[in-house]
Amino acid sequence: MKHLTFIIFLISFVLISCDGRSKIYKSNQEILKEHGLYEAFSERINYIPESYLETSTDTILSNGYEIKIKSYTDMNNSLLNTYTKNNIQHKNYYRNINSSITIIKNNQEILSKLINKEALITCDKSLEKMIQNKILQGVWINEYASIINNKVIINVLFVEPGTNKNINYSLEFDAQGKLFITDKLNQKYS
Repeated sequence: MKHLTFIIFLISFVLISCDGRSKIYKSNQEILKEHGLYEAFSERINYIPESYLETSTDTILSNGYEIKIKSYTDMNNSLLNTYTKNNIQHKNYYRNINSSITIIKNNQEILSKLINKEALITCDKSLEKMIQNKILQGVWINEYASIINNKVIINVLFVEPGTNKNINYSLEFDAQGKLFITDKLNQKYS
């Protein structure tokens, strides 16, 4: 009985002394920092788009060109945009789009090319400064211009994340598969 009373007294003493008085004057940030959890709660990471996306387009034009475009999310390369709001650091990773383009005329393949930021910069180094802080948002066929000019004309849109700034380029492919890049001001690059 003596031991039982001592054990009950000891348990009561332990429970009463653990009332959290030591943490009453600490902020939530200080408590989280003590336990190494502050970074986990003060940072939000988003990937845009969140998962892999893929689209395919297969078009036959009346001027004899057949164009196949497969666009997909580049899961390895992205553009980081950070900002702080309410003491939380937000990190948005904007993923680029890669497009594989195949052009066929008269049942003969004249071009098979991957279109992404790096490929366009390789074609023209002067584009690097203009598209370095932008992501490739989309690629589509300009059917009307392709038929009128008897070339394949593909529009490419680059967007700066978090703003309304964008640049639209036209990629012109002739019958031999040679590429000419034209921006919206009609300046030609080759």
